[in-house]
Amino acid sequence: MTALRTTGRPSATAGGSPGRLLQLIRSRDDWTRQQLLTETGLSRMTLFERLDALFRAGLVYEAGSAGPTGGRPAALIRFADQGRVVLVLDLDHHTGRIAVTDLTGRSLREHELPLDIAGPPDAVLATVCDVGAELLATGVGETLVGVGVAVPGPVSPVTGLLRPATVMPGWDGFPVAAVLGARWPVPVLLENDARAHALGEAAERPGATPLLAVKYAHGIGAGLVLDGALLSGFDGAAGDIGHIRMGTAGGDADAPVCRCGRTGCLAAYASGYALLRRRGVTPSSSDDLAARLAGSADLRDGARLLGRTLAGLVALVNPQTIVLGGALGRLPSVVDEVTAAVRADALDRLTGDLEIVPSTAHHPAAVGMATLVTGHVYAPAAVDALVAG
Repeated sequence: MTALRTTGRPSATAGGSPGRLLQLIRSRDDWTRQQLLTETGLSRMTLFERLDALFRAGLVYEAGSAGPTGGRPAALIRFADQGRVVLVLDLDHHTGRIAVTDLTGRSLREHELPLDIAGPPDAVLATVCDVGAELLATGVGETLVGVGVAVPGPVSPVTGLLRPATVMPGWDGFPVAAVLGARWPVPVLLENDARAHALGEAAERPGATPLLAVKYAHGIGAGLVLDGALLSGFDGAAGDIGHIRMGTAGGDADAPVCRCGRTGCLAAYASGYALLRRRGVTPSSSDDLAARLAGSADLRDGARLLGRTLAGLVALVNPQTIVLGGALGRLPSVVDEVTAAVRADALDRLTGDLEIVPSTAHHPAAVGMATLVTGHVYAPAAVDALVAG
């Protein structure tokens, strides 16, 4: 069972096959044939055979001269990513963010719409797919290579199917990839939205590892990225910190009821959903959580509980960076409360160099999903199969 989802970084055996060679070429933009020979240790004939296979498959191209060398100019070999796009469906509790991105996750076109993730999955998917189709139709000279779907629930790393989630009744085991694959015959990947968010944040900070990212909005979730690999967990539930139970002086009698049916979960105290319900507001897609809750005592208390929870994770994984994102997570007051709680509860040697910062990314989940899809589509085994075919 796979617990880590990798993103197609080069390995020590780069060049061992056409797929491995492409993985190496994708790692930077300025390779020459001579540099590839030196890096891979392949014979000239073997390297040229593998490069020829990649050229014929349309996966690499020559991009002009590498500059003056005193002899014949050396041509640059680059990954042919022009016009290749990913469709990202980022589905939150009450909002869908649909984007067409390049292979790095940079948004080319996007649209946001209200939705109810608790609705029938076929109806929800039909709505967001129609929007996705409209966005794709406006592109010129583009090739769709894959679809990434971020959802607020656990996704099995083995089957790729959703596991039971309180906020998504009826989605457990629903064949999301098959439904979307029938519309677009390309690879379709699912991932938990908070983990996709974490992978996107890690892409913004390539030197920060381990990186722990938190999505704090209507719900509370987290993701851990270690050396570019995303931790999914044994059954796809890694990062579901919203359902860690908080101790109370009065025991269960004083603890609020969570949507999962238990009492005392972090989400029951601190999530945007719980904070709105406490004010008598029924959460919906029109919620401006930051405007409603910023500066409130309830939010400060919730942020403090979140910080105490994260302090335990700091002791376990010793992250270099914690990124706080989501509508509530990036608020300055939340960052301050979380930082104070983490530093108060965790050992000084774990927090002395720890960076706790608000997210500055525009749409980190889209970057994360594009990264996963690209890593899957251009994984060495997939490229080798394409070249062989």
